[in-house]
Amino acid sequence: MPKFNKPKLNQPKVNKSKVNQSKFEDRPDQSKSLSSQSDLPPVQLDETIVAGRRPKPVNDFQRLLEELSELRSGFDPEILAHIEEKLPFNAKQFETKISKILGSKNIDFSIKNSFKYLDYIKQNIQLPCHVTGIEEFEWEEEYTMGSGSQKEYARLKKSQPSYTDRFTINRLEDLVVQEEGIFVEVQRVDDRQKFILPLSELESVDVISRNNQLLDDYAVWFLNY
Repeated sequence: MPKFNKPKLNQPKVNKSKVNQSKFEDRPDQSKSLSSQSDLPPVQLDETIVAGRRPKPVNDFQRLLEELSELRSGFDPEILAHIEEKLPFNAKQFETKISKILGSKNIDFSIKNSFKYLDYIKQNIQLPCHVTGIEEFEWEEEYTMGSGSQKEYARLKKSQPSYTDRFTINRLEDLVVQEEGIFVEVQRVDDRQKFILPLSELESVDVISRNNQLLDDYAVWFLNY
């Protein structure tokens, strides 16, 4: 079995009281013309709110149209990634997909199945494929989670691949290692240095590309089966 880490409110009663006649005697002379309402200064309630005409309520349909308009003008592809993260993982559906990829009911990780998966990825990956690290690479853990010197970490990142870097996959190696799976040759975008990295430690930068699902499926399979 796989182990998975991936109310009509009553109106208040008002007591009617007698009107104090003296209040009316102090009223200003009604014969004097009043300034038009438009000439009156706004009543300032506080430093940020100024009284005025209340906006017309927006119904649900109008609000929906406004939200759709905002989405069209400023669409962020990462929204899809956040939605995807909240979807429940369907193990049965996933295993059916992997079984088709491997052409076998046995979907456990093995060298033989890894080479089958390698062929599948070669046929379906879209190049250029831009990737980054899923999490810290093994050599970085001492500096990101341990007591390693940050100055030394910054120095080593110049010659070592970091999970914060962006890479371009140049090719998939015809090499599979029991504990590491499939390897790929990547080139760092910043300085064009080349590295050989395990594919299971990489994810696509473009979350709405076909490569994103392709690499994610492989990583889940490698880590859990």
